[in-house]
Amino acid sequence: MALFLSKFENKVDKKGRVSVPARFRSVLAEKGYGSVVLFPTVEGDAINACGMDVMEGLLERIGGFDPFSEERDSDADVLMAEAVELPIDGDGRIMIPQELLDQAGIDGACLFAGRGDSFQIWRPEAFEERMKQAKERARAKRARSVKVGAE
Repeated sequence: MALFLSKFENKVDKKGRVSVPARFRSVLAEKGYGSVVLFPTVEGDAINACGMDVMEGLLERIGGFDPFSEERDSDADVLMAEAVELPIDGDGRIMIPQELLDQAGIDGACLFAGRGDSFQIWRPEAFEERMKQAKERARAKRARSVKVGAE
């Protein structure tokens, strides 16, 4: 199974073009995709990115909700209405819509962060802050786990 792993920083030009890391392009190509789907995170601090297979899986989960529920409507609106499928050009670049760049605060540089079946695109400084917080939560969880195990 091909996974999106690691992190890569790339420049974003004035038109919103950015080179998708070669490793991430190869994962998409292994899955048969010459494009990538982007949509904003719920918090708006980054851009989610994945192949169409992940989007189909998300739609399948949404389809399991009561078709008349607000939960289904909200999830479908948030995930599907704001999603864009972008072709990867011959130079390995995508053109990220300005609206998505603005929402995530990305200007000039971005950081691609692997998440296994998907990846995210961040403003580099925002990602570093997120990683600090994630590591603190992981250490706290580990400390609680060790404490419970010792009792």
